[in-house]
Amino acid sequence: MFKRSLLLSLLLAASGSAQSLDQIFKEGKANGQLRAFWYDGDRELRIDRTALTIGGILSYHTGSYEGLSGGVSFFSSNGVLPVTRMPYSGQTHNLNLDGTSINTLGEAYLQYNGYDTRIRYGRQRLDLPLSNDYYNRMLPNSFEALSLENRSLEHTTIKAAYITGWKYKASDTFVSPTHSLGIDRDITVLGALYTPQPSLKIELYDTYVRDVMNAPYLQIIDNNIWEYSNGIKFSGALQYLNERSIGEEAAGEIDTYLLGLRGTVTQGVWSLNALYTRIGDQSLLGTGGRYENMGWGGFITYTDLQIDGESENAGAQAYGGIVTYRPNPGFEISVKYMRIDQSDSEQSNPASLTQNPRPDSNEYNIDATYQPRKEIRLRTRLARIDYDSASTSLYKTKAYDETNVRIIADYLF
Repeated sequence: MFKRSLLLSLLLAASGSAQSLDQIFKEGKANGQLRAFWYDGDRELRIDRTALTIGGILSYHTGSYEGLSGGVSFFSSNGVLPVTRMPYSGQTHNLNLDGTSINTLGEAYLQYNGYDTRIRYGRQRLDLPLSNDYYNRMLPNSFEALSLENRSLEHTTIKAAYITGWKYKASDTFVSPTHSLGIDRDITVLGALYTPQPSLKIELYDTYVRDVMNAPYLQIIDNNIWEYSNGIKFSGALQYLNERSIGEEAAGEIDTYLLGLRGTVTQGVWSLNALYTRIGDQSLLGTGGRYENMGWGGFITYTDLQIDGESENAGAQAYGGIVTYRPNPGFEISVKYMRIDQSDSEQSNPASLTQNPRPDSNEYNIDATYQPRKEIRLRTRLARIDYDSASTSLYKTKAYDETNVRIIADYLF
């Protein structure tokens, strides 16, 4: 019911006086992000993909009355023809799957703030390990949910969400999170973020989907393990996810895990990251590798460079590095390399839940961000992925290597 009446409910709740209504709108704030996205992919043995899309997000959040407020966001993504050519097998996740534009109310919520607690009900973006906005293309994921954050405990944020609907980033329609399984099941998430000191963050979450899976997740990030007088600083991170099927096992029998490690050395304007991922006997559910089927969140692994999500496949091991140069806050350039070793036997097993089987691969990226002032941001990516077709019996011909270029221009206001 909230889909059509959130703001009306807010206004009625505050309509005890004209002064209250006046206050709500006077203190309201509008903001937005206009975006142009250029994508060009050259793929061997497959259809190339090219897209120029324009659109963005326009948002408005009312002022607060007795802790109660509301917000809306309009999402838009529109292909520029005849430039955009998006076959289903290579669609770039900027438009609906049939190639039509996305114009939808991505957020529409009521919010209450009080007693160190924020409660939000309605369409909204979330920031949880397996349910987040996955904002790496034109538009983000969004959810129909009841969410809560509480900061009553020192150094601790408690988070919870009950999710009944999900809009994939390349869709204008909210569906059940388990729509692709032919059932209607909600997602329940409970977690905590603990920061005993500014450089140390410990996160623990549990994601529960009835008759599908239970998935606890742990992440520990220490941004200052050691620091020397010459300015060299060491930091690191660890992540662990375990997914197991429950109830009717609607997605099949699930028993898999993710182990990820990240080590970072920084000095001045330079940083070096070393990355590692190990996946269990089945591909991960609920992440970017599931795309529109169950891609409730973005790629969760430290090692994913987002061409095809191979580092989340069953039995995958990935390792690599990133060198970053950041001479000032407005400019950053990174050179990235990732090696992904796949398991032929595990990918070919139907029980592995691998939607996107691949040979071993080497991936190379050059990413740059230029933001001369806060309103203007330009991001570019040159990416190359080389597949080793001899590493697997799943491919009878040469695997389709790919080179792609992405340019994203944002105007923020």
